[in-house]
Amino acid sequence: MLFEIQHRTELTYAQPISESVMEVRLTPRSDAHQTLRRFHIAVGPDARISSHIDWQGNTVHQFSVVAFHDRVVIQSNSTVATHPQRVDPATIQDPLRAIRSSHRLLDFLSFGGPVQRDPRIVTLAERIKLHECTRATDAVLRIMEAVRDSITYQKGVTNSLTTVAEALDHGAGVCQDFTHVALAMLRLVGIPGRYVSGYLHRSDLPEVETHAWCEAFIPSIGWLPFDPTHGELVGEGHIAVATGRSYADVPPNRGVYRGEAEEKIAVSVTINAIEAPASLSPYTNAFHVPSYSDGPGSHLSTSAYQLEQQQQQQQQDRNKAQVQQQRQQQQ
Repeated sequence: MLFEIQHRTELTYAQPISESVMEVRLTPRSDAHQTLRRFHIAVGPDARISSHIDWQGNTVHQFSVVAFHDRVVIQSNSTVATHPQRVDPATIQDPLRAIRSSHRLLDFLSFGGPVQRDPRIVTLAERIKLHECTRATDAVLRIMEAVRDSITYQKGVTNSLTTVAEALDHGAGVCQDFTHVALAMLRLVGIPGRYVSGYLHRSDLPEVETHAWCEAFIPSIGWLPFDPTHGELVGEGHIAVATGRSYADVPPNRGVYRGEAEEKIAVSVTINAIEAPASLSPYTNAFHVPSYSDGPGSHLSTSAYQLEQQQQQQQQDRNKAQVQQQRQQQQ
């Protein structure tokens, strides 16, 4: 399937700040499951955007806004074709105990950050007899079912810093929490597991937020993606952006700034399935976010700035009208 994705992030501040330094991971990956057709990113206030590839092959864009500002807007547009590899877990014979061999996978076998070795993870693994699985894919399927039985999907209970232990305490969370719990169970039995951030398209939900799921490493096929939140293998509607050990490796945006103002964030994501990209239309709508040369107390706020611009435009229109009227009278 072919998708167009628009991702807009707006950061607002209670008072002017300066020297914002940010990095974002918004570029969909190209791999065996999907192909990135095109990508564009724009930021405001105007800033030079550079990019690099991180240790996991994720594209990272970074930019700085030195002048004073009270708002930052980041907008990306992507066109991605998905072609997931169809895998039948019942046909994969890799034994569970033969996966620990490669040192390159140690990062995805270790506990750390939000992915904790909580005693309740051990208890859950014993309850579903995870260690009795002979095939790795059998363990993956049991984990996918067990996570959904352990926590329920509920927004507003957890946040981006929530750990496995805290999610289990609440008994609820969002896709990020489902993924962290699944990763803890994978690693408990020696299956390398990595976190995937991205998008999920559903025809009944045109406006969505970002999504997260897991990939389990199976030697004979490589990384096997599955979605513990929905209890399914990844399909055509899953669009991967970045991979890492946990959410801490792949947040969509991260940065610092100089100032004490409170920061608020608003994110909107729109995904549309399309037949072909609209090549003649502008890929990103133009937008303007002002910055200021002076600091708090002497600058115009965003609303005041806009009002002044409107007043200036109105005055220019009146001046033009007067000139035209004078010319007509002279004739």
